[in-house]
Amino acid sequence: MRSLTQPTARELWLLIGLGMTVLAVLAFYALQWSDGQRERLTAAQADLILAHETRISAQHSGLSDADRAQLHALSDWSVHGETLWLARLKIEQQLHAAAVESGLPAPDISVGEALEDNIATPLLRAEISGPYVRASWLRYLDRLASLPSAFVIRKLDVSDAETAQFRLALLFPVVIDQGAVQPAETTP
Repeated sequence: MRSLTQPTARELWLLIGLGMTVLAVLAFYALQWSDGQRERLTAAQADLILAHETRISAQHSGLSDADRAQLHALSDWSVHGETLWLARLKIEQQLHAAAVESGLPAPDISVGEALEDNIATPLLRAEISGPYVRASWLRYLDRLASLPSAFVIRKLDVSDAETAQFRLALLFPVVIDQGAVQPAETTP
């Protein structure tokens, strides 16, 4: 009877093959993760550059002193973030907290991934939709009115009584605080 501690040559080759397969799978997943991280870094840098260009464009768009003063005042009511992604997160957290506090059933909250185009003030679009329940809907509007940041209602749609759904589109002014974050150098 053969001992269990001494593998045969065939078993050794199978173990080596299994080990190589595991290493190949791990290498594949490591490359996928690395590619994903690289893409996220590139997207974040692009957002930072876009925000910087938008700010420069707004500053040099021929605005009068009164317009610049209004934009500066709007900055106090804007959502501030070191990056566009952090500003998006703040907006989403504010909208979600207001929905929870008001008892809004099953809200679907989505915040845009890019700033609105062709405008002097950087605005980020947020959409909230869900079932229309009158009491919680009114409490939600009241909670939105008490948010620390300003917003503009772009669209409000309350469907008929049969489906009882609502869709609310808001625009939030956003200020990217670029002093804290500099774009990183990418190496190929």
